[in-house]
Amino acid sequence: MDDFDTGLQFALQVTGAELATEPPAPDTALAHVLAFAAEHGPEAVTEEVIERAKAGDL
Repeated sequence: MDDFDTGLQFALQVTGAELATEPPAPDTALAHVLAFAAEHGPEAVTEEVIERAKAGDL
């Protein structure tokens, strides 16, 4: 494990988060945002896109 991985693991423990090891379920907002990013490029993902995905409009 390198310094980056050690720091990442520490940050995850401190925040109570975990890294996903599998793709999100297809009907989730995250899956819709990832599909949008794949089609339009990651720089096209804005706060508006995130809000639209959360609202189910993406």
